Amino acid sequence: MDNKMKAVVKTQRGYNNIELLDVDIPKCMDDEVLINVKAIGVCGTDYHIYTDEYDTVPPLIIGHEFSGVIAEVGKNVTNFNIGDRVISELSVESCGTCRYCKTGNPQICLDKKAPGTHINGIYAEYINMPANLVHKLTDNISFEEAAVIEPAAIVAHSFLQRTKIEPEDFVVVIGPGSIGLLAMQMAKIYGARKVAIIGMEADKKRLQIAEKLGCDYVINASEEDPLAIIDKLTNGLGADLVVECSGSAGGINSGINMLRKQGRMCVIGIPGPEKIQVEWKKAVIKALDLVCTFSSSPLSWNWVISMLDRKALDLNSLISHKEPLEKWEYVFEETAKGNVVKAVLLP
Repeated sequence: MDNKMKAVVKTQRGYNNIELLDVDIPKCMDDEVLINVKAIGVCGTDYHIYTDEYDTVPPLIIGHEFSGVIAEVGKNVTNFNIGDRVISELSVESCGTCRYCKTGNPQICLDKKAPGTHINGIYAEYINMPANLVHKLTDNISFEEAAVIEPAAIVAHSFLQRTKIEPEDFVVVIGPGSIGLLAMQMAKIYGARKVAIIGMEADKKRLQIAEKLGCDYVINASEEDPLAIIDKLTNGLGADLVVECSGSAGGINSGINMLRKQGRMCVIGIPGPEKIQVEWKKAVIKALDLVCTFSSSPLSWNWVISMLDRKALDLNSLISHKEPLEKWEYVFEETAKGNVVKAVLLP
């Protein structure tokens, strides 16, 4: 194996300042596996690092969604072999002893380091990961699908451990990006009675995907009033659960307005730097349950792998772009234009 690899590196803070460089292949430590990266999922976080809206510690290889094949195994690792097809969770350096780690939530451990933000990430030909974070893939799951498991695990964590879907629930998903399209699918898997998804004119392609994936009601808020439609569909009661995936003030407040009394809202979308004003008085008077969720737990990764293996979850329909790693900047440009649903880079 050559000791150099191609990697996309944020060289310093500031807009862009990202280059495709030849860097050293990371060393595989005793408790790690070295993974030959086969597919990389492009996340909105990566784009915000490109625009320098998110804090990073350059020089740094960006990215955190991926799949690959084990190329080397550390001497203390006994449950993986060279050639295994794998993905990895991202809770690197989580302590294992705090209340969060002990309750199955290492993703919010105070010691956790995030690949692509705090430590070197995934936009590269190789990555070393702690073996205890790695999951094997079945042959039924392609590398491209597997590169989208991380965002799917975020949504699965929301439904498995942060809020629950009851069989008679009318669920509304606000924001038809990749997270919203995943939430729509999983709400159906979890047995929601009906699911509606709301987007804008700029989301037309995404709304068409939602329709193709079997969403019961697809609402273009640029053409019709979502609140009036949800009110009519629920006989004036309102939705049982709103899953907010847009990260916008409008999305959160629309959700509050379209929920029934004692309804539930699960907030997944991460807002930008601006402060958001929320209609708290209305939320209190309606006795709403509002829960926020962040990242993913080990349980959710296992669940998503199981759903993909059974072909119960469709990730391929979300992938709008597949490009070689060298075209990372083109993918970011397409993202800025709103043309990307989900992109995958191939080293």
